[in-house]
Amino acid sequence: MDNTDFVAVDPLPAALRPDRPYYDTGVLLDREDFTDEQTYHRSRLARGLGYLSGSGTLAGLKATARQDGGVTELAVGGGLALDRFGRLIEVPRPWCLRLGRWADAHSGDALRNALGAQGLVADLYLRFVACGRGRTPAFAHGAFDATDALVPARVRDAFRLELVLRPEARDDPAAPNHLPRQRFADLRALAPQQRVDAARAHLLDAWDLSLARPDGAPLARLQEHAVNVDPSAVFLARVCIPSTGLAPDGRPVLDLPAFADANIDNESRAFVVPTDMLAAIFGA
Repeated sequence: MDNTDFVAVDPLPAALRPDRPYYDTGVLLDREDFTDEQTYHRSRLARGLGYLSGSGTLAGLKATARQDGGVTELAVGGGLALDRFGRLIEVPRPWCLRLGRWADAHSGDALRNALGAQGLVADLYLRFVACGRGRTPAFAHGAFDATDALVPARVRDAFRLELVLRPEARDDPAAPNHLPRQRFADLRALAPQQRVDAARAHLLDAWDLSLARPDGAPLARLQEHAVNVDPSAVFLARVCIPSTGLAPDGRPVLDLPAFADANIDNESRAFVVPTDMLAAIFGA
């Protein structure tokens, strides 16, 4: 579920310490020079946002249940999120997923493995996608000499929404071990007078967390990420789809008309809280 023509490779996740191109009179520029120029400025902004704000929902992106002409949908409102690489992910308008079609795309075994007492358990994720837009002529790459090759004219920062089955959470969907963990959760357990010193100590050791990966090391998956989910994806909601039991062939029978907002947990996601909101909360 996305708004892409085709997916382009984003160099930002691999650019741990990108170099700025050096320009001088007479220097011949090629594709890599312009790519490196963009990557440098994008990565510096993303690195700062990632460490300053963490990752999560900045605004909107509320998941809701929707009935449209007898079709049950999981709708996601427009909004803005920040992923673990510090990339902004904008959903410009509401999007939806038809749950009946989504369920039909899974095998009976996969659905049954994720079926618990509260229904079929799945998690909704949002991830960054760079997609090519339009076409423009270019020289062909590789062992070709064609002059009528086409490449994207622009690259748009887009997105993809994914609803993924979570069999490991079927017995207790509210258990915290498969939901996002707040970056500074340990500070909440301390007395208020201890939190400032603890926060300083935390920041002194924070460089080994999140973005400071050794060259070539993949981004570690967090506890809210299902297997085969992009570890940079932003967790949005836990969904429990009601079921009336199993069909004779063993496939779960989903009670889609009973699916409502009460079956969606929007509160367990990580939020990126604006500083002026914090000031208002604490009366500053």
